[in-house]
Amino acid sequence: MKKTALLVVLVTLLTGCRLLPTPEFIEVPVPTEVTVLVTQPPLPTYTPYPTYTPYPTYTPPYTPLSPTLSPTETPALDTPTPGPTETPVVTSALTPEPVVLLPDCPNPLARLTYPTVNAVLKGVVEIRGSAYIDDFDYYKFEFRHEGAAEWSFVQRFDSTVVDGVLGVWGTSALPAGAYKFRLVVVDKTGNYPRPCEVEVIIEH
Repeated sequence: MKKTALLVVLVTLLTGCRLLPTPEFIEVPVPTEVTVLVTQPPLPTYTPYPTYTPYPTYTPPYTPLSPTLSPTETPALDTPTPGPTETPVVTSALTPEPVVLLPDCPNPLARLTYPTVNAVLKGVVEIRGSAYIDDFDYYKFEFRHEGAAEWSFVQRFDSTVVDGVLGVWGTSALPAGAYKFRLVVVDKTGNYPRPCEVEVIIEH
């Protein structure tokens, strides 16, 4: 009787299990483990400071003391005998400039500043100076060859000049040689101070 009851219970249970719906399995993804490696820079190696080595103590060299001389002892010294002193010769590399002499003009209001004494003239020469005496009328140029007695007229001018160009003198037609050139400044009465004369040399 008991065995029959147990069988009935088992059959019932099995039948019930068959009638129950079969559960569906859901696949759950398993997370993958990711390993992250963190690399750290190596720590610097400690380098110890060098060991301090003290400098050796400076010892001055031994200098023997000179014996002290008595007041009566005087060491003999070789005193050189001075020889004759040579005078240095100074040589100048500069070329001395020629001395320029202005003509001796007695009246500063009638004077020549060019040509100068013994000036060498060629071609057309510019004459410079001053001509402005009181009661001025005109001034003129004159010349004569060395040894000649008469003065030759060059040109006349009717305006006063103060430290400027008095005129020009053409020397190309004259023979080369030594000449005298002069400035004559005349007033309205026909009188004139002593002319200003200068010795010149004409070359071609």
